[in-house]
Amino acid sequence: MNINGIKAILFDSGRTLNVPRTGHWFITPNFLNIIKNSQFHCTEEEMYEAMRKAYDHINKILLVETEEHEFSMFKEFYEIVLKELNYPNINKEIIELLARDNVYNDEKFLFFDDVEPALINLKEKYLLGVVSDTWPSLERVFINKGLKQYFSTFIMSSIYGSYKAEKTLFKIAVEELNVKPEEVIFVDDGESNLIAAEEFGMVPILIDRYNRKDLNSKYPIIRSLNELLEL
Repeated sequence: MNINGIKAILFDSGRTLNVPRTGHWFITPNFLNIIKNSQFHCTEEEMYEAMRKAYDHINKILLVETEEHEFSMFKEFYEIVLKELNYPNINKEIIELLARDNVYNDEKFLFFDDVEPALINLKEKYLLGVVSDTWPSLERVFINKGLKQYFSTFIMSSIYGSYKAEKTLFKIAVEELNVKPEEVIFVDDGESNLIAAEEFGMVPILIDRYNRKDLNSKYPIIRSLNELLEL
């Protein structure tokens, strides 16, 4: 890996900087309390299958520019979930509570312990940015957690109706940073996104937050952001 001339580091967000507090992106902190009902029971498999079907629906909604639009989208999402699960007495109130807990609850994410200390040190040497396949509320969470201040660009896919794999988001990020692709490291937990980053001209690094002993990749692997300080 050639890091000579590197001026910037771009990060994915999910499973790179943060994870869902509950372990599932759509089971929000208050989800189980909101749906608690003595007449309702389902298995974990049934729940995940209902969420998969709902995700297939919202995944077709590429352009989501505001938190209000995101809230509306997740009302559709949770209505589909509840219908798939044959939830009794589905009503507007419970759908809105579920969507609100997803969009407006800053506690929906946990940030890895190394994130802020590493960002403080990395910012002394590099321009930093986020490029994530996500929705608008992510930025508010970063702001309220005091982390947005470390990033000179913050690109969320739904704002532009595109995905990382299409490379448009990378182009926007490097233009905002005023650097060339070959001057940028891109850190992501998914190899498919790193392939796109490499094709765009950036230096790809795979981050493994789960210390998978059998993980193999054609890209350099790090387990902590602190390893970037050693480059």
